[in-house]
Amino acid sequence: MKSLTISIAVVAVLTAPAIAQTELRITHSMTGGSNRDALDQIIANFEAEHPDIAIEQIVFDDDLYSGTGLITQLQSSSVPDIYFQWAGYPVLRDADAGYAMNLSDALAEDGWKDSFLESVWTEGAGTLVDGEAYMVPMSIDLTNTIWYNTAMFAEHGLEPPATWDEFIALIETLAAAGETPVIEGNSELWPLGNWASHIASRVVPVEEYEAAFNQDGPFNTAGFTRALELIDQLQEAGAFNRDLQGLGADPAMAGFFQGAAAMHPIGSWLIGSASELADEGFDYDQFDTPMIDPDHPLSDSVIGTVTGWIVHDQSANKDAAITFLKFFTSEESQTIWAETGALLSPVAGVNDSADLDEKTQSVAAMIAEAGSMVPPPDTTYPVPVAEAFYQAAAYVAAGERTPEEALTWLDETIAAMGPQ
Repeated sequence: MKSLTISIAVVAVLTAPAIAQTELRITHSMTGGSNRDALDQIIANFEAEHPDIAIEQIVFDDDLYSGTGLITQLQSSSVPDIYFQWAGYPVLRDADAGYAMNLSDALAEDGWKDSFLESVWTEGAGTLVDGEAYMVPMSIDLTNTIWYNTAMFAEHGLEPPATWDEFIALIETLAAAGETPVIEGNSELWPLGNWASHIASRVVPVEEYEAAFNQDGPFNTAGFTRALELIDQLQEAGAFNRDLQGLGADPAMAGFFQGAAAMHPIGSWLIGSASELADEGFDYDQFDTPMIDPDHPLSDSVIGTVTGWIVHDQSANKDAAITFLKFFTSEESQTIWAETGALLSPVAGVNDSADLDEKTQSVAAMIAEAGSMVPPPDTTYPVPVAEAFYQAAAYVAAGERTPEEALTWLDETIAAMGPQ
């Protein structure tokens, strides 16, 4: 009788229908590294909890993905269900083209949208189009903060400034002592341009700022004049290294770590380079661009980028895609994601509870406390327009043109290039 029971059980197992699986196709450009390891782990955990959903990763090299790899997939007869994208202009383009699914209804369920940091849902963060959500944020990164040499500050009795006037006074103190206050490698224009655009976003009226970068209005306005006057103030105070225009971004960072300057404005990726570039015993910290105009709606903003996942609007597996994205942005999965050390989580509370190093924690705190996030212009607006603004800011920082001359050149250059 016992053997018969066993035989029946075996037959039942052998004849039981296999679980029908939905194949979810996800495409991205994470070919390796700690972030790919984290993604693989999250996917394995998801498949273990959802045996009815199998995930296929379609992976491209960064350059190929951002060039022809992604757009070829988006236009194919077999589209990815979920794809990686950068926030800002690419999200707007994908929504207008009919590739990106409107995720507002899905995010409204069960408080999902409220589980994220508030700053990722501001208009400037690039996750929204006309107030509707088209991206599920997966990571967040500062593209500019002001890193400073703590020993050099202590030597001159300095503290991180709270206001722009205090910042200028601090720079003048350092310059008078024979120090280089700020080292910047601007041969490719974006390092200073990124910082200059953050300064501009805090003083130029929001509508005026967006109109200029969208080619719907001029740059030569009172708001942008004030922004470049602030850059000119830095130049007049002796802020910058003499080889600002010819130095590359990487050599500038190396120079900061070797004590060549008191401050270095750059993104949060500096943390990952410290172990290789910093001299032994070197200590550093950071502060955001000091308060300029407390009445401006973006007075306490940070500048950064959001990346995320988009569900293709032609996907046949939208429900499964939403199920995966909710799992990916759960606290458990996001802790795995954040503790890779490469990327910060956009989910509220995760960066506080995850095991992060001290410097990464300070960046996470700055993002969490920010009233809003503004994106770099070259990720949000036509790149040639952004780069022309970066060049105008570089002219002023180098003392080669006045703010008025730079803005006149900028409008003439953009008019000559035509609509982008």
